[in-house]
Amino acid sequence: MAEHASLIKSKFKAAGIHFGISSIIFIILAYFIVFKWYPFPYFTADGGWQGIRIVALIDLVLGPFLTLIIFNPHKSNREIRFDLGTIALVQISVLMWGIYTVHNERPAAVIHWDGEFYTMPGKSYKEQGISLSQLNQYSDEKPPLIHAHRPTDIETLHEILRLSTEENLAPFEQHHLYRPFRENGNEIFLNQINIDEIISHNEKMKQELESFIAKSESKIDDYIYMPLNARYHNVILIFSKDGDIRGSLNAPYKEQGE
Repeated sequence: MAEHASLIKSKFKAAGIHFGISSIIFIILAYFIVFKWYPFPYFTADGGWQGIRIVALIDLVLGPFLTLIIFNPHKSNREIRFDLGTIALVQISVLMWGIYTVHNERPAAVIHWDGEFYTMPGKSYKEQGISLSQLNQYSDEKPPLIHAHRPTDIETLHEILRLSTEENLAPFEQHHLYRPFRENGNEIFLNQINIDEIISHNEKMKQELESFIAKSESKIDDYIYMPLNARYHNVILIFSKDGDIRGSLNAPYKEQGE
């Protein structure tokens, strides 16, 4: 009985050490997810929480759990090193997959098209062979804000239709339509939404807006409000008159399959 208790204690001690090391790695990765890959206001709306969960499951649960199950202090030093090396290899392999997936799904650009903004994941540009560095020419923001121009000439309209049908690319995904954001502010903000009407039907959003206005010591009419169509819930972006994002309002979460 005492030997069994000692074995359990050793297993938990080894798993605890593994958890401590994994926690340091998780904190570093969480910093990149929250502040670099899915910055405000895209963290909750476009998959940041999901990314955190994937990394946490792999880094904080999988590795320490394998150590808890496999570690045995009664084995030889060679066997222990082999076991821990195998656990580390499995965890690192799965973690690299998780990091790649989360990084690949991050919002690489936010595109305005036809009165709405859409987030574009990095993988979409990779599949088109477009370098993300090319997007920096349109905006200084991170991720860059870009305007997708609605053409009027027949040739370009035919090209949009061709890419939509043959390549399954929505207009806001088509790089040839992209224009600098700030140079097209007048056209973009013509489509601003009526925020008074929105908050009159949503008490939670009304409270969010009132809190934002109070903190910024401003008025509702000092800002421009534009819809953002994101993956997990829609957002209303709050722009200054100069075209800078100052805040956001969260719309309800989307139903699965929307």
